[in-house]
Amino acid sequence: MARQSKLARARPKLERKLAGGWQRAVFATPQRPDGSRDERVVEGPGPLADDDPRRAELLAELLAESGEAAGEGLVKQTFVIDARLRLELDARHGHVKQRVLDEQTVDKIMGGKDRPLRPDRSAALLQAIGIMNADGTISARNAKKYKQVNHLVELCRPTWAERGSDSALKIVDLACGNSYLSFVVLEALRLEGQDAELLGIDVRDDVIATSRARAEQIGFGDRARFMSAKLEALAPEQLFGERGGPPDLAISLHACDTATDAALALAIRAGARSILCVPCCQAELARQLAQREGPALLVPAAVEQGLLRRTFGELLTDALRVELLEACGYEVGVVEFVASSHTPKNLLLRAKRSRELEPKQWRLSPIRERCAALGVEPALVRALGSAQQEAS
Repeated sequence: MARQSKLARARPKLERKLAGGWQRAVFATPQRPDGSRDERVVEGPGPLADDDPRRAELLAELLAESGEAAGEGLVKQTFVIDARLRLELDARHGHVKQRVLDEQTVDKIMGGKDRPLRPDRSAALLQAIGIMNADGTISARNAKKYKQVNHLVELCRPTWAERGSDSALKIVDLACGNSYLSFVVLEALRLEGQDAELLGIDVRDDVIATSRARAEQIGFGDRARFMSAKLEALAPEQLFGERGGPPDLAISLHACDTATDAALALAIRAGARSILCVPCCQAELARQLAQREGPALLVPAAVEQGLLRRTFGELLTDALRVELLEACGYEVGVVEFVASSHTPKNLLLRAKRSRELEPKQWRLSPIRERCAALGVEPALVRALGSAQQEAS
């Protein structure tokens, strides 16, 4: 009863401040020591006109929800009015505070740096990819992710900064999964006034459905489409069809093992102008090294010891991917896109097409010879070799 009386004390202020409508209400437990909490999100009606006949009824329903949530222990309550304004209610005390996402607050969240994805103008994206909470805050647990995503935008920017065209940028996300990187790129381009269209491809129907729903949530439904298909079964002309021309940017983020090779092969065959690839686990060459026969390597322990063999296999896989991209006419840079303390899978292969080579001009033979000497045959070598034969 005491808690309900304190909520009643807060009611007039809530009714006054929420009279113009609200986006959502977030009812949560106090944060635990590990940063987690239970919460329930109730979507609101959005802005309400002064003469909207629903206003009184909607407010009454919201306040009833607030009281019910408080009784369940969800005492930390936030009412998000718009992207910059929210009310915070602690149901244990009945105190209501108004929070404004002003320049000073934004600067604090961004760590004093001018980051591309600001919390006041990219909230829909940041919420959709799990960095911003439903109540508009970024927890200390997600602050590092927020910085990393902005750093990734800066690493990606050179792939479109020099393009110099007013036409829509064609982006293809190969083995797209949740499409997080693509959505981040689309948001960065939106903020820079650059039109873009995205095609996401994945073999799994469930992640395609999730990506479509997430695109609608962010507001990218009109510029993003998705299809379920095996990358190995696609012809380059199936990517953008009537719109023609090669993709301006091909993306592949954490496609597992040889799925990265399938993505790179399709991007190369399609003549993608730029490629951004973050490889994931690379187990194929480690398996091949374990079975190799013939002369010992310069350092035999590199393949004899299982842990070293896996590490050597990963390094060799990415090194050969770089050489193959270069052999097909790309300039390639390898950069660390997040600190290794966060994840060991932190390499970004950033490739830009510098020469337009036909498949018959790809210089694959020297790389095949090196692979033969090592006793390996990467999936990317096989895929590009098959494409070269088909084109001959």
